[in-house]
Amino acid sequence: MSIMGKIAHRRVHPVPETGFARAYLIEGERGLMAVDVGSVGCAKDVAEYITGVMGRSLDDLLYVTATHFHIDHIGGIGHLLMLCPPRTRVLFHGMVKEYLGGRRKISLIRNWCVGLTPALLVSARSLRRVSHLVVESLTGIPLPGLRTITRLPFDTGRISFFGDVEQSVSPLDRFGFEGWNAILTPGHTEDSVCFNHEATGELLSGDLIINVSKDGRGKLNRFCWRRDLITESYEHLLRTISPSVIYPGHGEIIPGPDPLSRVELF
Repeated sequence: MSIMGKIAHRRVHPVPETGFARAYLIEGERGLMAVDVGSVGCAKDVAEYITGVMGRSLDDLLYVTATHFHIDHIGGIGHLLMLCPPRTRVLFHGMVKEYLGGRRKISLIRNWCVGLTPALLVSARSLRRVSHLVVESLTGIPLPGLRTITRLPFDTGRISFFGDVEQSVSPLDRFGFEGWNAILTPGHTEDSVCFNHEATGELLSGDLIINVSKDGRGKLNRFCWRRDLITESYEHLLRTISPSVIYPGHGEIIPGPDPLSRVELF
C-alpha cells in the first residue's frame, strides 16, 4: 500500500512533479486550498490535478497560500488565479502585509552553496515543463537589492491575512479549513509557517524540513535566515504536535511512525 493509502481520512493531496518546490492541495469541508504554487508550470499542474485527478471544478479552489514568501513558493499564484473564478483568494501570514507595505524587508538567507545546491539538484528531477522555470515577477528573492521587490502580479485586494508576529498558532477554521492550524516557524525565513491538522496527523513543513535523500527521514534546512531559530522552531513542533506524515517543501514525503522525531539536525 502506498504512503498516502495508509493515511486515514487524508486531507492533503500532493501534486506530483511541480518543479523546484512541492505543491499541495488541502481539502476542507467547503473547498480546496492550494499550497506553494511556485511557478507558472506549477499553477497549470495544480489546475490539472483539481479538474483531472480529483474530478472537481476550479470553482472549488477557495484559497491559494504559501508556507513562506519566497519566489519558488509564490511565483505562480497569479497564473493560477487567472484560471479560477474571482472568489478564489490568496491567504498569507500577516507578516507579508508588512513586506507589501514596505515596513519590513524579506530576510536574507545564508548557506547558499551547502544549503541550496543539494535541494536544487534533487528538485530539478521534477522539472517536466519549460514553464516550471517561469515565474511571474522577481518578488520573493532573498538577496540584497532584490529583497525589497514585493510587487505581486495580481490585485492585492484578493489577499486575506492570518496571524501576526506575536501569534504562534493561527486556526484556519474561519477560512473553511476546520481542524487546520498555521504554526509560525521562523528560521528558514522570518514569516515561515507550517500547516498542521492534528486529527489526521498531517504536517506541511514548508522549507523548515526538506527531504532530499532517497528514502530519507528529512532534515532541517541549512539554507536559512537564522540557524538558531530554525532549530527552535523544530524543537517547538517536537514538543507540541505529533504528526504521522510530513509533507516537505522540497523532496519526498516523510512517512511515520513519528517522523518528526527522526528528522536529522544540523
